[in-house]
Amino acid sequence: MTQFGTRILFIGGSYGGLASIKKFISLYIENNATKPIELILLDPRAGFINILGIPLAIIDPKFAAESYLNVENNNIKFNHVETLDPILKNRILKAKTNIKSPDTLKISYIQGSCVSFINKNSINYQLTGSEDFKQLSFDYTVFSTGRKRAWPFDPQGFTQEQFVKEMGTSTAKIEKAKTISIIGAGALGIEIAGEIKAEMPEKNVILIHPHPDIPPEVYAAKNFKVSVEKHIRDLNIDLKLNTRIAKEEENGDLITTTGDVIKSELNFWCNFHSNNIQPFLPVFQDKVELPKGEIKVEETLLVKGLKNIFAIGDVVNLPIIKTAGGAYHQGERVANSLFNILIRNEETYHKVDLKIYPAGMTVVIGRHKSVSQYNNIGDGEIKVNDEDVLGYYHDYCTTSTKNTMNINGEYEEEE
Repeated sequence: MTQFGTRILFIGGSYGGLASIKKFISLYIENNATKPIELILLDPRAGFINILGIPLAIIDPKFAAESYLNVENNNIKFNHVETLDPILKNRILKAKTNIKSPDTLKISYIQGSCVSFINKNSINYQLTGSEDFKQLSFDYTVFSTGRKRAWPFDPQGFTQEQFVKEMGTSTAKIEKAKTISIIGAGALGIEIAGEIKAEMPEKNVILIHPHPDIPPEVYAAKNFKVSVEKHIRDLNIDLKLNTRIAKEEENGDLITTTGDVIKSELNFWCNFHSNNIQPFLPVFQDKVELPKGEIKVEETLLVKGLKNIFAIGDVVNLPIIKTAGGAYHQGERVANSLFNILIRNEETYHKVDLKIYPAGMTVVIGRHKSVSQYNNIGDGEIKVNDEDVLGYYHDYCTTSTKNTMNINGEYEEEE
């Protein structure tokens, strides 16, 4: 691909990556910038999945369709598209947007995955559906690839149609089972258990966790955990703490490490995840903290020892609570830093100040109950069933995400 001006590559188009590229575009237009800049968004999917909505998507395919926002709907006027899907390419190039970019800003979309870094200025990548490797150079990159989880929480499909089909399969399994166990009571496990029980109260829902309190988040306050546990029990979810699973039988029964049998039919494993940091290996192996699989970054969100590679979201090794909202704000910080460097010619960074960075998180238990934390000093400041929070979470922030990120959710072809 012939380079046009200074090139910024955004690897990953979920909350962090999409927020970052959109913020840079906004800054460029608002400030009437004229320096030639090329932005490239590289992502394997043909759209943005609101990952916050997975607990509802797995039991409601209609909602799943609403929570998958196709790339042609995200109000970015792409000048160039690289994909093996000609229909998708046509839709993206002809999509109508409510933002007009100047000719000095070229924006490209590549439906593919970063396979590996070659050096600090180039990567190997593959188009979705291809086994061939291609090379791409860049001046700066924003690495925001998130993490992998067990199916169905990390959907395998790349299109809205495939995503909805997967969620339909999940819904059918849940509807069929009488007893459903969720292993792992982090935020995801809690919300999965709460959503299933709230929407299908006749189900026997078991939430299993190896530790004495939930969620296990290190930076969660004591009273936050106490409140979450109370809501879980009030919903008549069978909460089994201090319980580890050693084996899953073919019939769904679970065997604990102490030899006890937990009768179950359908099991969802929420007790593990892995960060998508493989592209950093082996070239930047010294930049990865193992075994956590987290990338070492400064408060500027620059990878330690590098001046042109930023990392944001789940993959960073900062002592913070990892949330979608956090990735979003980090993405905007990086966009501001890049704008200062490239357009204002100032090496001024919008840092993550760990002294004041909020230890904030929200957990909903069935969309009608919520617990939010705003700090973690002693018994942290929490709010239970805050009206604004419940308003956002009636659709797991799908509407608010569309509004905040200017994703209109509607496809119109340019005349």
